[in-house]
Amino acid sequence: MELPIVQYRRHRVAYSVAAVIGFLAACQGFYWLASKSVASFFGWLFFVIGLIAFGRCTWIAIKNSLVMELNHEGIMYKGSCYGWNILRSYGIRNENSESGSFNYLILYFNNGSDPLEIQLDWMDNSESVPEQMEVYAKAFNVGFDGMVKKEV
Repeated sequence: MELPIVQYRRHRVAYSVAAVIGFLAACQGFYWLASKSVASFFGWLFFVIGLIAFGRCTWIAIKNSLVMELNHEGIMYKGSCYGWNILRSYGIRNENSESGSFNYLILYFNNGSDPLEIQLDWMDNSESVPEQMEVYAKAFNVGFDGMVKKEV
């Protein structure tokens, strides 16, 4: 059975909105330059700053969007790879507090180091993490410590 590569991305609304605003500013500056309706300085200013803002925000939104990936080598999280052979087990924790409910994926390692806690709430499609982790855990013999509910 071939396991699919599963990627979890961060919500990137803020950078996307900023990129659209930069694009609109560049369009406005170009319009002012083409129609010669305002001083050339303001047209060039809006055009150049809008293009820079559009390019930078688009690049940041694309570059920083991938947070976690489950693949055949292990779990890639924020640029680090945690191989399946170094994982002892994993667990899911649901914290309920006055401000809301938060879900965490907790990775326990063979070498006894501190567990890695990954907050799932700010990733797209985070509801599928338990199912996908179960598939990979069975394939690579990683144990499941269960789901813990915690009141904060």
